[in-house]
Amino acid sequence: MNDLDYTEWMKFQKSFFRHSSLDRLAEDCVLFFTKEIGPGGVPSKSLLIGFDSPTGESVLGTRQVTRASCGPFIRELTTQLASYRERGDLYDFALINMLSSFDSDVDVDQFVIQYSRLLFPALRTLLRTGAYCGMTVGMVAEEDGPDYPSPWAVALSGRDWMRLRDEKIGLLERENDLYYCLFFQAENDERPREEFLSSSVRRARDPPPSPKWLIPHPPPRRANELVHPAKFPETLVQDFIDAYTKPGDWVLDPMMGTGTTLISAARSRRNSMGVDLNPAFCRLAETRLAREFPNTLIEDPSRPQFRVVQGDAREIGSLREVAVRSYRYAITSPPYWSMLRNPGSEGQRHRRRQKLPLYYSDDVRDLGNVPDYESFLSTLAEIYENVAGVLDRGGYLTVVVKNVKRRHVVYPLAWDLVRTLCARNGRFDYAGVTLWCQDDVKLKPFAVGTHWVSNVLHQYCLHFRTRAGAA
Repeated sequence: MNDLDYTEWMKFQKSFFRHSSLDRLAEDCVLFFTKEIGPGGVPSKSLLIGFDSPTGESVLGTRQVTRASCGPFIRELTTQLASYRERGDLYDFALINMLSSFDSDVDVDQFVIQYSRLLFPALRTLLRTGAYCGMTVGMVAEEDGPDYPSPWAVALSGRDWMRLRDEKIGLLERENDLYYCLFFQAENDERPREEFLSSSVRRARDPPPSPKWLIPHPPPRRANELVHPAKFPETLVQDFIDAYTKPGDWVLDPMMGTGTTLISAARSRRNSMGVDLNPAFCRLAETRLAREFPNTLIEDPSRPQFRVVQGDAREIGSLREVAVRSYRYAITSPPYWSMLRNPGSEGQRHRRRQKLPLYYSDDVRDLGNVPDYESFLSTLAEIYENVAGVLDRGGYLTVVVKNVKRRHVVYPLAWDLVRTLCARNGRFDYAGVTLWCQDDVKLKPFAVGTHWVSNVLHQYCLHFRTRAGAA
């Protein structure tokens, strides 16, 4: 796949990155996705559109690199690609800078409806079978609402011609902003293209500001917390609780796991309710809460309340202790489909050595045991629609989730959840997203030297607001 040694290969494995310039990003991508000498013993050929020539000495060796400018609109780009194909060019890699292509969601819609049908077929004919193509795409800023997720729309519109293999997040620390680098492969996708249009997702107006991305540095997990395969850090949850609630408000977690949300809420002087299907997790949550907030002989009226309920999140509205209260905010992280039951899931080998549980449970009601993706997505959406019924009118929900991969196919769980919950007949408005980037997780050498299987170390914290009349 490339000429890189193990150390250099591993630098590309993390799913978020920082670069001092886009031109450095372009060179890194060419080095990763091509060998210096390509098929037939000739130098590999790459196409870079919208990237300047490097100011320093190039590290690309004898690779042939065609550089072209990219106009502000996609029409010019598709014309350029057609001209390359007419002269018989065939490339081993292509990278297109589309950061200036969209000024509004109207531009994104036009790309999805019209120009994607020209751009992706043109790219497919220019790339060798199995070759990779990257696109840098930014979020579109909105004056009175959340940034419009144009990278999601671009990615889903290409399925008829290219397979989405990965998404990397570029963190722009100086600007406190980010962009996506979408990587496609010149192979067929088993699913048809989808149109993620601005009219299909209702957005909240003037939601509380949320950070574009966070890199929390939580302390190591205690030994008893390791029984849960996927725990999010208290520091991450507490930031959102502070942003969306006031002291004394009630916070709900319908799939609480080991009680992270309840502990974070209590530290911020908020009351909280946690529900979990697994009785062992409920006992562990109660143990953690009792250790951090022990009972005292003197009653403290300012002491936050917290309750642990063993039950099924599907029945959240009919659980008596839950239904007698209303909640200003809910935050939770569901199972990421049945990925923990994949033999190659991240961390399974380590957990097996430590004799730790590999799955949440064997309960047939456990969402982590649903084998079919569409059934899983439908059930998950139904749970959150029921959560809307116990939230205050205008209350907020944050769902911590990530897109998942199976057999080299990306299932965009986070994007699909937004499209489902925020549809015209949904119970939520989309209020933005915060990327949780995990800088404290050791990289794993998945398929190093043969195939590219990156470490997905960014997760989506999706923010939603209940619509009027939802409660």
